[in-house]
Amino acid sequence: MLNQIIVILSAYALGCFAVGYYLVRWRTGQDLREIGSGATGGRNSSRALGKSGAIITGLGDILKGVLAMWIALRMNVSMGTLAGVMVAVLLGHIFPIQLGWRGGKGLSAAFGAILMYDYRIALLTAVIALALWVIPRKRKAFLFLMGVASSPLVAFLLKAPSEIVIGLVAVTVIILYAHQVNLRESWNLIED
Repeated sequence: MLNQIIVILSAYALGCFAVGYYLVRWRTGQDLREIGSGATGGRNSSRALGKSGAIITGLGDILKGVLAMWIALRMNVSMGTLAGVMVAVLLGHIFPIQLGWRGGKGLSAAFGAILMYDYRIALLTAVIALALWVIPRKRKAFLFLMGVASSPLVAFLLKAPSEIVIGLVAVTVIILYAHQVNLRESWNLIED
């Protein structure tokens, strides 16, 4: 039991490493949380550093999700703990303790953890989200996030263990919460 708690806490700690925040601080001296949306993810990093900032931040955030899940898989923990790792790395990314609970919105970190657990779930969810993104409508962000929200269904159809499906439901709820401003803006565009 202690082993499983340590794995989950380690995942949270990895999630707390805000790649975009530290990259922008190092390169410009600015606090990324005071720029643009205030998030520490790739999209906001691009506002301070351009395309290279977005790419480095995105890859770094994916890597921390991959690393958290890789550690858990190497420790041979239960399915429930693997689901907990997905949630913990995401929570660390969104609510990093060292940055006053103000981090990113979690897509890349969650994608990395899911990718390491089962690449099929990650890639099929990404295909669905991107397919919805390319629909030429005002509600692109809404449709993209609904594609991201398909991950529990994709996992269920691929016969993932119930703990993983439940973990992905939790991941989806957390990501939608983190993107509530984007969802509200998309919804307002739909009504216009």
